[in-house]
Amino acid sequence: MTIIDSTLREGLQAVGVSFSLADKVAMVGELVAIGIEEIELGIASPRETEVAALVEAIRLTHGRKARLALWSRCRAEDIALAANLDLDVLSLSIPVTDRLLKSKLGCCRSAALALIDRSVHQARDSFASVSLGLEDATRAEPEFLDAVVACAAQAGASRVRLADTVGLGSPGTVGRLVSRVRERSGLAVGFHGHNDFGMATANAVAALEAGASWIDATVLGLGERAGNARLEEVVAYRALRQGMGKYDLVRLRALCHQVARVAGRQVARQQPVIGEDIFACETGLHLLGLLDDPASYEPFAPDSVGGERRLYFGAKSGLKAVECSLRAAGVILPKSGLEKVVSSLRAQTEAGPLAAADLPDFALRVAAG
Repeated sequence: MTIIDSTLREGLQAVGVSFSLADKVAMVGELVAIGIEEIELGIASPRETEVAALVEAIRLTHGRKARLALWSRCRAEDIALAANLDLDVLSLSIPVTDRLLKSKLGCCRSAALALIDRSVHQARDSFASVSLGLEDATRAEPEFLDAVVACAAQAGASRVRLADTVGLGSPGTVGRLVSRVRERSGLAVGFHGHNDFGMATANAVAALEAGASWIDATVLGLGERAGNARLEEVVAYRALRQGMGKYDLVRLRALCHQVARVAGRQVARQQPVIGEDIFACETGLHLLGLLDDPASYEPFAPDSVGGERRLYFGAKSGLKAVECSLRAAGVILPKSGLEKVVSSLRAQTEAGPLAAADLPDFALRVAAG
């Protein structure tokens, strides 16, 4: 079970986002160092003039430490263009709902099946690994989806990639879809999820749990509309909850902040895995728990993702937590003194909470009157 990063393809579809060639090479270097297994570099199209230079630069710098892939329409000229590049995977794509077949390709189901057969056969002449992406798979009619997958398998595809193109899937529906396709085809199954209802990461994890071999993600969830599954969330979950210790989460955090700067995006302070405040706490009962046993209120240790625990004392803090923190710093006060400190902390609502390091001096000043 492995991850495909699509930041350089799907992520670039986000409004206002662009990367220079140097940015792309640097990002791929970090993705390789983090341990991402496959990286989608862009689109096979005459308009994508930097792809050849990007592939060459990556091969010179990183060799074959990750599989390099390119996305392509089922068009003979695009497949031929990709065949001239030193790639590991060609990821073809075709709609599998009548709505998109008509609006995008102007064709019917039988014509789509014939196109899949031709395109996969052509790609197999140049690529050891051919993936067929099924656009709008979560809205496809099941029997036609079965026919598409069977056609792909017969033509020699090694993977089918189920796309939740408009983000309508839920973990339950995605899991059932992956299971159905996997059981009926024998092919490796991938999943590409959009985040329109905020479930892209959950759907990606559900796909893996249902037997998908590959899931797509982008750094910061960059992508069109509400974006895609967030690479940082998927990788952290795989590493910290599913035992895939091969990923370097500290470098992942640094990459996210690097991409945020280049893409002109803000990283929310409470953003999962990489946010500045996800290990910050002021609440009384939680402070006490963290001081006694950090794992009681932290799902993973801050240093595992390059973060830092920060404890604050203010209006939400209780006497027990204040006492425990002061005792750890060697400051022992009677109950009356502690009550005065807590009362003073709670009166400081406008000034904001104190960092734990500043609490001893504050407490001694208050206790001394």
